[in-house]
Amino acid sequence: MKSPLLAWRCPLFSKGIVTLNIEADSLRFLVAEGKRVRDWGSLPLAPGLVKDGFIADPAEVSAAINTLFLEKKLPKSRVIAGLTGLRSIPRILSLPKIKSALLEEAIKNESGREMPVPLEELYLSWQLLGATDLERQFFVLGVPRSLLDAEVGTLARASIKPCAVELKPLALARAVNREEALIIDLEPESFDLVVVAGGIPAIMRTVISRGEGMALEDRIWQLADEISRTVSFYNSSHPEQALGSTTPAFLTGLLANDAGVCELAKAAIDNPIEALAPPLECPPDLPVAQYAVNIGLALRGASPKTTAGAARLPLVELNLLPPEYRPRPLSLTRILYPVIAMLLVALLLLTYQMRLDSEAESADIQAELDSVNQQLHEMRQAVATINDTETEANSLQGEREAVLGTESFTDSLELVLGALPPGVRLTSITDREGRISLDGDADSRSAAIDYIAALEQRDAFSAVHIASLSGGGNGTGSSLVTFSMVIDR
Repeated sequence: MKSPLLAWRCPLFSKGIVTLNIEADSLRFLVAEGKRVRDWGSLPLAPGLVKDGFIADPAEVSAAINTLFLEKKLPKSRVIAGLTGLRSIPRILSLPKIKSALLEEAIKNESGREMPVPLEELYLSWQLLGATDLERQFFVLGVPRSLLDAEVGTLARASIKPCAVELKPLALARAVNREEALIIDLEPESFDLVVVAGGIPAIMRTVISRGEGMALEDRIWQLADEISRTVSFYNSSHPEQALGSTTPAFLTGLLANDAGVCELAKAAIDNPIEALAPPLECPPDLPVAQYAVNIGLALRGASPKTTAGAARLPLVELNLLPPEYRPRPLSLTRILYPVIAMLLVALLLLTYQMRLDSEAESADIQAELDSVNQQLHEMRQAVATINDTETEANSLQGEREAVLGTESFTDSLELVLGALPPGVRLTSITDREGRISLDGDADSRSAAIDYIAALEQRDAFSAVHIASLSGGGNGTGSSLVTFSMVIDR
């Protein structure tokens, strides 16, 4: 059991970092000072407040966050938050060497061709991985705007402006600290699968549990099948860096604390399962697997351990916060006002002393005062210009936030993806003038028909038209089935 003194070690002016992981069942926090864990804990969340990784009730979740920070006396000034990896899209892009001024446009253009979702629906972040004489390689990540906006807005309701928000799979990769690994994050409502190769999270998958009646053992075997398909897909795409049966697997998440779950996982997964040993000094009673995301967040900017197989941290370290969400730098107005006040006081004292010395120098003093007054007038004009600029920037920020708040293609996209049954995959999604076009394939004809039926039952869609449905071999499911459909919203 944790000592109650741990909470006292994190006063308001502590230099510690507070990491916050919002899961469907609870809020989990961890406080780290330097390379040591000082405090940790959790607060349960009512069912339905966080649904499929999305904060469905920002008011209730923000109230719970505020309660957690008040009860644990946690500072709100140095917070790093984790974000679900659901529907996030990682890509590794190779670009020729170009001028820095053209880099952002080049990455956006290439990402627009590589990512299956319109860039207008994503926040785009990237990091340079390496460079040669001819090209540069970037890790690029697209995060749904709806997910990030909901989390940042919820934190703002609790008076928290995080210094960073990072994707949960990236934090897990940092906590595992291996060049090559399979990370399996086991939570009551979802499973996350992260394939790490060369120290980089190459594939990130989130599997949402569907149906409360599904036995845990069946979920574990379903996850094992998903792992097998994911590794096979990675190996076919990267034959020069293929993962083998000796690649270690790591279990994290709340369910990883359950010995029965771990035994089921060992029986279902071919790869050897190793214990998590993060490069952070942890108390012996800390449930490391449950707080692996928090530990990875706390390791942002840390130096790597030199143990065998350790990754070169921090290889991938992205702050997902867009510029408009990041803490603003100190205002120039706040700097100029004290300077002006000090100048005024100094000039008044100087004037008084000069007048005491000699009345004959009054004309010279007056000329100097006139010059100083002119300078002060110019400084006030500069301050006024700064204030006008800040007012205009705030107005533009309000307009942008109003645009971000409008409904978009994301609502329909979530319904389309949410209806996907096992064995069905989408290869293309487009939206034109209220009509959504879907292309995909399925392991069997029945799976494709089940998906079409599930879409027809969605109240948000007025009609579902089947453009084509081919393959399947007399319904036996022995060959791949391809389909195309059009949905009227």
